[in-house]
Amino acid sequence: MTEVNMTPLELEYSPSSCVENLDAVLADFNDQCRAMSEKYANFAHEDVPYGKSERTMMDIYVPKGEGPFPVHVFVHGGYWQTFSKRESTFAVGNFLDHNTILVVMDYTLAPEAKMAQIIDEARACALWVLRNIARYGGDPQNITMSGHSAGAHLLAQILAMDWQAEGFAACPLKGAALVSGVYDLRPLVDTYINDALDMDEVEAARHSPALHLPKSACPIALSVGQNETKAFKGQTANFAKALQMAGHECMSVPMVDYNHFDIILQMANPQSPLFLAIAAQMREAP
Repeated sequence: MTEVNMTPLELEYSPSSCVENLDAVLADFNDQCRAMSEKYANFAHEDVPYGKSERTMMDIYVPKGEGPFPVHVFVHGGYWQTFSKRESTFAVGNFLDHNTILVVMDYTLAPEAKMAQIIDEARACALWVLRNIARYGGDPQNITMSGHSAGAHLLAQILAMDWQAEGFAACPLKGAALVSGVYDLRPLVDTYINDALDMDEVEAARHSPALHLPKSACPIALSVGQNETKAFKGQTANFAKALQMAGHECMSVPMVDYNHFDIILQMANPQSPLFLAIAAQMREAP
C-alpha cells in the first residue's frame, strides 16, 4: 500500500513514513548483512533446527577459542510477515569481537502462520538456546536477547512466558533489549498490517504484551528512534511505564537522530548506547 492511500492511523504505524531515503537505508542494511555473512561464514553453524517446520531454524556464530562464551539472541522484525535470519547478520562482527556467540533466528511468517504460532516458535527458540547452547560453547547462565520492531514484540512475549512450567524458577535470561516495538496490537486490527495476520480485537488483545506483563523478568532496556512516529514512541513509553509500575527493572536507551530502520544497525557499533546497554546486561561486559 502506498502512503497516499493510507489512513492517518496506518501512517503512524508505517515505519517508512518518517524516512525520506528509505531505499538507501535498506540498501545499506542489506549490504551490511551480506558483508558480515560472507566475512564470518567460517564462524557459522547454519540452519540449526529448533523446531520441526521449515522456518524454525537459526544460525549460530561462535567465536574462536575456548568457552563458555556469553550468548546473544536476535529476533528480527518485519511486521511478522517479512525478513529472515539472512537479514539479521549486521552485528555478527561486533559480537564475535566481544567473544560473544550470536544467534539469529527464523520463524514462520504470516499469512502462513497466525500470531499464536509465531509467538510459540519464538518461545521455542529461546528455550532451545537455554537448553542446548552449551553444546556450542555458550554459557546458559549468560544469555541476553534483543528484538527489533515485530521482533521486540516477540521478545516481550518470550519474557512473559510461564517459566516455571518450563522448569525455570524465574526468567533465566540475563537481559533483554526491546527496540522500536509494538506492544499493544489492538491499533493494528483496522490497518493494512493486519491483512496477512487476520487478527480480531480479542486475538490482538490476547497477544499484546502490554496487557499481559511478565510475572518475573530480567533487566529490560527499551529504545526507540528519535525520528520515528508518535505511535512507535508511544508504544515504547507506555510499555516502559507499565513494566516499571509492575516492579520490573527497565531502562530507556535514547537513540537520537535514528529512524525505525537504521536504529538497529547501531548494534554493530561497539560505542553506541544500544550496544553498550546490551553489553552491560552480560555477566562480563566488554
